[in-house]
Amino acid sequence: MNKILIASHGHLASGIQSSLKILTGLESKVSVIDAYVDEHNYVVDIRKFIEELKGETGIIFTDLVGGSVNQKVILEAEGHPNVLIVSGVNLPVVLSVLLDVRPITRDVLNEIVKSSQVEIVDLKDDQDDISDEDFLA
Repeated sequence: MNKILIASHGHLASGIQSSLKILTGLESKVSVIDAYVDEHNYVVDIRKFIEELKGETGIIFTDLVGGSVNQKVILEAEGHPNVLIVSGVNLPVVLSVLLDVRPITRDVLNEIVKSSQVEIVDLKDDQDDISDEDFLA
């Protein structure tokens, strides 16, 4: 199982963890940091996550590229090639990494990220013609 940390401003990280609990029951496999919700120095938690990898691959998801949380993660991960960082976290990408049975490499992670991007859902102009069979197809 892949080692995962989600670090975000506010409660986004624990919110994703809550959704993982409902969807998979595997929320304990994901560490979270809700930064700036109290006076806790979250950088200590980033360091601890990286140290506990002991050279194994770890994936750290952050909310905003260039945001303060992302910047701290990048600084702490410097010199640790086993740490992969993904910014712009969303539930589909975390689910995919959590449930993927392959060892996570940069190439595998790139594949997962590409397949987990947001997309626009186009609704038909004439909603009256949609049947249950169309919806479930």
